[in-house]
Amino acid sequence: MILTPRLQLLPCTLQYFEALLQGEEVLGELLNIHIPEPWTEFPEVVLVAYDKLRNDPSMLGWFFYLVIHQEDKCLMGAGGFKGRPDRNGTVEIGYEISSRYREQGYGTELTQALVRFAFNHSYVNKVIAHTEEEYNAAVKVLQKSGMHFVGEAPEQLWKWEISREEYLALPLNKDLTL
Repeated sequence: MILTPRLQLLPCTLQYFEALLQGEEVLGELLNIHIPEPWTEFPEVVLVAYDKLRNDPSMLGWFFYLVIHQEDKCLMGAGGFKGRPDRNGTVEIGYEISSRYREQGYGTELTQALVRFAFNHSYVNKVIAHTEEEYNAAVKVLQKSGMHFVGEAPEQLWKWEISREEYLALPLNKDLTL
């Protein structure tokens, strides 16, 4: 589990996936949280993520996290990594915040937590992310998290990254969410 001042990032275990697949109310009861409709714009990802973790349980922690608003006890999104770091020490992050919680700094808080988690592992050298080819809220979130634009990627995407050296050079105790 990863904690931030306002969020709890809970690694989605097979048990949590299976509860979610039985119905959102089952997961809500299991975790003692509220699950609003809709909590995700991409419900199809849940089944794909479940299958991936079922086929490779070692991905737990480097994969799908449930994002819970601590005060509201509400599932407010998902995020995590697209898998373990590759042989070069690069890992990709992704996230989604439900519409009710957008434009309140939660996306930045989430991405900063994922970047910090990644670089707490000495074998991670770079964190990357992809966005649509437009200056939007996702781009702002990545920039506030210390990432910079590195170029275009296939499928009409922009690529963003931060290296370990860049991360370590950020001023200590700097609150990037403001």
